[in-house]
Amino acid sequence: MSEDPGISEDASATFDIALAEYLHLSGLVFLYYDHILTFPMEVKYLWKHLGCNSKSLFLLNRYYSVLGNAIVTYSIFSTSLAPKRCRSLHLFREILLLSTQVIVCLILSLRIWAIYGREKGLFAFLGVVGMILIGLASFAVFFGEHSTIRASITGEGCHSELEFITSIQAASAWEALFLYDSLLLALLLYKGFKTRRELGRVPLLEVVLRDGSLYYIMMTLANLANIFTFYFTGPFMRGGLSTLSSATSVTMTSRITFRLHANAHKETVESYELGTLRFAAAAGTADQHNANSRPSPV
Repeated sequence: MSEDPGISEDASATFDIALAEYLHLSGLVFLYYDHILTFPMEVKYLWKHLGCNSKSLFLLNRYYSVLGNAIVTYSIFSTSLAPKRCRSLHLFREILLLSTQVIVCLILSLRIWAIYGREKGLFAFLGVVGMILIGLASFAVFFGEHSTIRASITGEGCHSELEFITSIQAASAWEALFLYDSLLLALLLYKGFKTRRELGRVPLLEVVLRDGSLYYIMMTLANLANIFTFYFTGPFMRGGLSTLSSATSVTMTSRITFRLHANAHKETVESYELGTLRFAAAAGTADQHNANSRPSPV
């Protein structure tokens, strides 16, 4: 007795939809949980000088993704949306994912640029490469053959179905991001080896290079895993790791920033304490000298 192909396809689609929902929720929990854990550090290191452009960009990265994913989650699990509304929310999700990655790449590029001493040539190089890759990613997401992307209401909520050819095109946006992340990681590792060879150990820079490399690798692996879903999974599961990959990028970027501020604050405190000890030692020596120079009573 053969199995009905229609029933098999429906079961496979239902499984893909459920798996995509669970993976979306896992990315959401990861993002929100880490946001709560690091909120005290955000208040301590960033809220005192909100006018700074770099800190404003960092806070945009933190809260844009948090608020945007709340809307996406509503659309994924809502079964009462009109089909037109579902398609609009699908477009919103694509814009959210792309713009979030642009913000992350901008922050990380500024970090790399700072590590290299704000070289104008590197700034121009990263800017040109970034604009080219953003252009390619935007074209792939918004100006391709989207007639085969069926964003519609299912029994589980609002979901999109990607045919294989369309999924390859959508994957190219994430592949552009993967290339840029890999470029930043290569620049970071090169600077680390060069600095160690020329200057030896530089504590703050060593922290940046060690932790930065680890965080970059985590972001790159999460992105690579999401790229694989476009090639090796079913229509409803293609891009199913997008939320988790995006959440990893946002979270790791936050962690890099907090580590920088924490270590810079630690060095400032240690320098202040060392200076205080030196001042106290100098004052004690002066007092002893004055005492020794006083004439003894007759």
